[in-house]
Amino acid sequence: MNNFWVRTATAVVLFLILAVILHFGGWVLNIAVLLISLQLCHELSRAFQHKGHYIPERYILFSCFLHYVVFQLQWPMFIAFSVSTFLLVLFLLRSRYFTLEDAAICFLILVYVPYFLFPIIYLDHTNYIYLVFVITIATDSFAYLAGTSFGKRKLCPSISPNKTVEGALGAILGTVICGLIFCGVFGLGITVFHALFIGLASVTAQLGDLFASKIKRETGIKDYGNFLPGHGGLLDRFDSILLIIPMVYMLYWFPL
Repeated sequence: MNNFWVRTATAVVLFLILAVILHFGGWVLNIAVLLISLQLCHELSRAFQHKGHYIPERYILFSCFLHYVVFQLQWPMFIAFSVSTFLLVLFLLRSRYFTLEDAAICFLILVYVPYFLFPIIYLDHTNYIYLVFVITIATDSFAYLAGTSFGKRKLCPSISPNKTVEGALGAILGTVICGLIFCGVFGLGITVFHALFIGLASVTAQLGDLFASKIKRETGIKDYGNFLPGHGGLLDRFDSILLIIPMVYMLYWFPL
């Protein structure tokens, strides 16, 4: 089976799983978020380990799970952050291989995944949770279509050689149109502020993609793994989503 059909089959299965998770929500969504967060932390840890950094993966996974428990109990998140920081200090004091740079990377992983992913739980059974994926899919799709059709000027050649300025602009325009249609159909509102918000969310999605690509460049890996056949690791598909979730969460709490 060639790569195209592998990618297509994986995409179909992933879409069906996502549809089931979003439809049922509740404990299904909660368990899915936990498993996704652990997998993302695993992939990031392995990426930095590939570069030669000493990243204690069991500590990362435990801290991620601790943040999840505290989040579910609706306790202040600084409790989990304080415990994680204390354990990190112990690593610094007890291991001669664990450097301040390694500690900073651990902090990056624990902020990048739990604090950006977990708020999606609050969007359960609302149309806003679907808006997250509308923005993500529209941004990726229109960036590809505009880039392949009109792309000439490179956007960030040192990070992602295939991305173009025209693709980025096309992604913003296409996403605004799709987002406004979605918001209008599902009663989320259609105003100038909604258009600006969706446009900014599309920019943020592209920045999330570039940020994840930058990490891959710096650590010398092509993909974050092979969790999704034909697509790479789970983070290769969630890099944009992670940064959009907090934005849509803010829109949910402070509707325009």
